[in-house]
Amino acid sequence: MMNYVNLKHGGRYTRLYDIWCGIKKRCFNLKSINYKYYGGRGITICNEWLEFIPFRDWSLSHGYQEGLEIDRRDNNLGYSPENCRWTTHQENMRKTRQCKINMEKANEIRYLHKTGNYTQKELAEKFVLDVSTICYIINNKIWV
Repeated sequence: MMNYVNLKHGGRYTRLYDIWCGIKKRCFNLKSINYKYYGGRGITICNEWLEFIPFRDWSLSHGYQEGLEIDRRDNNLGYSPENCRWTTHQENMRKTRQCKINMEKANEIRYLHKTGNYTQKELAEKFVLDVSTICYIINNKIWV
């Protein structure tokens, strides 16, 4: 007997499907760690994208490639074709609400880390950033 569960769109095990699920989770799942930054402050998904196929079709016709991330042009508006685009991780990180640094601060973080006088955790506390953001800066993954 064949399993017909995955025949609806065939994308269940793709990165694009995972991205779509992540959007829905952030906007609708009260238990999501990031809900407070999305659904909790009114960020929604347009009705068209409540189904995967329209989201997939829009993505493939608007520059989606492996490695890119979805970006909302206006972080105060929801996920919709008019407000979204595909971008690199570096670009996406530069416009997050939590991003309170510029190139000068990033260079200061790198300098202080190289002195050996600060751990990543201490730098995160000093600059009021996540440890993961400090790690990205130190490893030149953002603010290069």
